[in-house]
Amino acid sequence: MRQFTIHRKPVARFPLTTKLYPVISKQRGKNKARTQYVSEGLIDNVLERVSPYLRRNQPLDILDLWPGSGLMSSKVNELLQPRRHVLVEPDPHFNNFLQPLAQSKPCYKLVDEPIYGKFDWSYFFATHLPEQGRGNRESPATIPKNDSLLILANLPAAKSGMDHFKPSRWFLNYMKSCLKQNDVNLYGAVRVLATMPSSEVSDILPRSTDERTRTGILAETIGLHNIEIASPAEEERSHQWRGWDDLNKIRERVAERAAANNIITPPTREFPPLEVVPHVPYPTSRVERPYQPRVLAKMHKKKLMEIAEADKLGLDSCNDTTDPKAKAIIRKRALAWSKLARDNAASYFRQQLADVILEQDQVGWTFARAAADPKESVESLKALEDRMVSLKSSYATLKSSIHHIMFEKHQHTIDDARLGRLANHFVDAGLRHDQRPFEPLYIHPDETYPREDGRAVLYFEPDSNPPVLKKTFDLPSTMVQLVLDRYFAMLAVVGSRGTMPVAEFLTTLFPTESINSHVRDIPSLANFAERRLKPGCGPMPLPEGSTSDPAFTYQDNVDYDLSGVRLRTLSAATLLDIAIKYEKLPEKLDIVSLNRALGGTMTQAQIGEEILNMRLR
Repeated sequence: MRQFTIHRKPVARFPLTTKLYPVISKQRGKNKARTQYVSEGLIDNVLERVSPYLRRNQPLDILDLWPGSGLMSSKVNELLQPRRHVLVEPDPHFNNFLQPLAQSKPCYKLVDEPIYGKFDWSYFFATHLPEQGRGNRESPATIPKNDSLLILANLPAAKSGMDHFKPSRWFLNYMKSCLKQNDVNLYGAVRVLATMPSSEVSDILPRSTDERTRTGILAETIGLHNIEIASPAEEERSHQWRGWDDLNKIRERVAERAAANNIITPPTREFPPLEVVPHVPYPTSRVERPYQPRVLAKMHKKKLMEIAEADKLGLDSCNDTTDPKAKAIIRKRALAWSKLARDNAASYFRQQLADVILEQDQVGWTFARAAADPKESVESLKALEDRMVSLKSSYATLKSSIHHIMFEKHQHTIDDARLGRLANHFVDAGLRHDQRPFEPLYIHPDETYPREDGRAVLYFEPDSNPPVLKKTFDLPSTMVQLVLDRYFAMLAVVGSRGTMPVAEFLTTLFPTESINSHVRDIPSLANFAERRLKPGCGPMPLPEGSTSDPAFTYQDNVDYDLSGVRLRTLSAATLLDIAIKYEKLPEKLDIVSLNRALGGTMTQAQIGEEILNMRLR
């Protein structure tokens, strides 16, 4: 209760917290408190950062969902001076804030309507935003856009862990409606400036391959800009396994991009630098592994404090004292040493395993280029093959020698490192978050109220002609939606079974086809494939006129193996190519059966009423 009170105690420097206290104090249990921004300076900094995106084709109308206290609403209105600004707030507790705001300017209109579960927006637009219509659509385009409307959404957290109405689910439905041109995107795909719990941002903007869900991959598919504008810099799960050097190199490249575009961050908004776990000798460890730099987390800080507390006593062991409290402190230090030693060893072994796989990939790419060079000999290719076999054996030997707890999350480290390496060869490869144009602005803990949950700001703008979808929309119009439905079903599997080997995934979809035929049809599958020279073949150049790098395309003289490649490392474009290939089969499973065969899950809303009713009949 004490911690609860501290988080909700008003702060003198932010008068809005005093006004919000009566509202927030009523929001308990199932009626979960909705965190609000209370710092005008924060909103000013956020809008200064995002204004270049908003002022490009400046919107005329604003659809403001869950405006809450209205602070952000008023600031956005002041910046954009819209024709109409419709505030849709289902919670009447915020009326005391919103009614005076709605009366302050004729452009405002306050509407009390539920938002979740609202699928027909045509009447809403006709009533409250009458200027919105089909004439606002940009055409021709793959996804017609509507730049005349901006959605400002303060997405509330889910009421419980069982609640499906999460911010990431709202974003998933929003992006689907961009493609289908319905719901809030009825008159063209609109831009979104959203605030949401910082813990859910990774669903839309994954920090790791392990966090790639259907929402994040769909954002990769249709997003022109998908940027975290501001963040409370909370601890990230991916820091548990991502390499210290890799994370710092990514931050260096982000700083270079920001400097090149003259993006200046106020000193008070600088994103906190990563801290490294210090090297601590571990007297309790029987075998001390080489020190592995890693990101300092709450667990490390707690253990280091326990060690420091015992060190102040100046005692080496429990035998040096009779004080029971001192003995307990010294025992805690011993346990802390053991915990940090295991953490260091696990990080060390994960990196060792990842290094072997990265070297194997590098040798595989060298082999592919040599296999396309007529000047190379069969003997030199065999030598490279032997090196790949040796590395594969070394990986298996190293893995078998490590206790299973020590290589926990090693697959995450490998997959993230693989995508990071691939990003050196392709501009659009890798995780979108790693390619961010700038670091988020830092949100100080007391700038949100209540201070229980961090809240981030995200800007999303759909691409009117996404390169990933070009091949799909070049198909006959009758096939387009069918392919997209297959694609959505596959994305559900990536989120729930992302560690599935690509070979198993393809065998489930195409039982009679070989892996070689898949790589021939979809050359991007070759990126991380294991390669061997086909029996009786030698070096063979790529087809005449080809400008492709042999390391990332199909070769007739090479056999491919995808059993060591996980599904979650495939790009959105590759997954869409697989969906297109499957849809072209003469005999195929329906959407629900396909999802079940792949081990995915679908809700009734995702299946669709028509398909569900058809199956029930």
